[in-house]
Amino acid sequence: MRIFHKLLFLFGWLLAAATAYSQELFPAVQRLKNYCELTAPVGYSPRLSVLTLFPKGNVHYLFPLYHGLRDEQKFRRIYSDKGYYDEMSQYFAFAGDYETALQYLVKGYDTIDNATSHKIYKTASNLKNIEHVNARRYIHLEARTRRVIMINEAFAKPLHRAFTLSLLADLHRLGFRYLALEMLNNFHDSSLSHVNIHTGYYACEPVAAELIRTADSLGYTLVPYEDTAAGIHTATQRDSIQAANIYAILKKDTAAKILVHASFTHISKKPGPDGFIPMALAFKNISGIDPLTIDQTDMTEESNFAYGRIIYQAYLAKFPLTESSIALVDGNPVNVTDKDLYDLCVIHPPTQYKDGRPTWLNLDGLRQAFAIKPIIEGVYLTQAYYLNEIIGNDNAPWQLIPADQTYITNGAGNYVLYLRKGKYRIYFRDINYQILTTLNVEVN
Repeated sequence: MRIFHKLLFLFGWLLAAATAYSQELFPAVQRLKNYCELTAPVGYSPRLSVLTLFPKGNVHYLFPLYHGLRDEQKFRRIYSDKGYYDEMSQYFAFAGDYETALQYLVKGYDTIDNATSHKIYKTASNLKNIEHVNARRYIHLEARTRRVIMINEAFAKPLHRAFTLSLLADLHRLGFRYLALEMLNNFHDSSLSHVNIHTGYYACEPVAAELIRTADSLGYTLVPYEDTAAGIHTATQRDSIQAANIYAILKKDTAAKILVHASFTHISKKPGPDGFIPMALAFKNISGIDPLTIDQTDMTEESNFAYGRIIYQAYLAKFPLTESSIALVDGNPVNVTDKDLYDLCVIHPPTQYKDGRPTWLNLDGLRQAFAIKPIIEGVYLTQAYYLNEIIGNDNAPWQLIPADQTYITNGAGNYVLYLRKGKYRIYFRDINYQILTTLNVEVN
């Protein structure tokens, strides 16, 4: 029974006025915005036509923000309004600023009139007979009889990578030994044994890098499976090649158990518009194995689109969840947005912030908040790199990925980073991304 049908029916009432969503920016973000508007930052190029993290072959976490903020109108023309906001959202997430990433994400959404929002909230308030169970435990139980599990993410939400990371140890105990990641570089210059810019573009996001480091430490075999010719292939061709690359694991290791981490609807088991065959369905067709598919994108704060955003808010107003959960009706899992694309839908609670940072950055206790006081004037961005990675890279961070980074300070003027126990080198950078000084620290 589709108990959420009324919520989806209300979609027809939605107005599609493209009014930008606005919210006050962090002082540090406003400072960067003002700086970029008044000054050409070091490294700025007015000829740049694609936002990128890799100017001159090195990672630079402020570089795309410089250009997106200084040349907003140009990039809105290049990407479209929605494309621009999506891109900027992802680059704020790369920089460790989850709250601003969400603010920019919803700027690209359509808006919903108050009357329709009220109807959605009223419908949600009348929902009954729904049980919620811990998502991590439920997935662990389901995984006992599965060979392949597929879970998705939204690019601008490192929370999704943090949740996948939380599954790794439990799944490893169940015999899962392969982690296939769409984000991994699948070309000849890939680096899977050491996390750096050659590991994958999206692997340069710090939580993604932690996901990869954790999988490696547990003994997972990392598998890149992206279509290397995705830029010229159709969507179906791309997904079919992804599916074949994953199936190749099973052909080599007939007892393999695989966790696949993909983006958005690649893990759908239903054909899409115009006959599109998503990766999960293509994999099922060629392997005969029905993967367990788990969506995280629809029922995370701000969702993927305006409709989902209001449904999420209305649902959490009715059920104020405090942990990542699966909704059950009569003991069976249901998708809150009434989609039948996936087997399970994870409902993530709203993010709790402390000192401007999401508390889920502690990765279920693997890391702790560590306050850093600037030891020099003019600091804008503070980054923590694993000391052993820095030493192994000729004491240079140019192509390495920080464990965590932030330009947000707390009330005492400290930068709060989330770090595992271990030794780190802290890099203090100014607003031009120039290194001012470094500091070695140990987290106990």
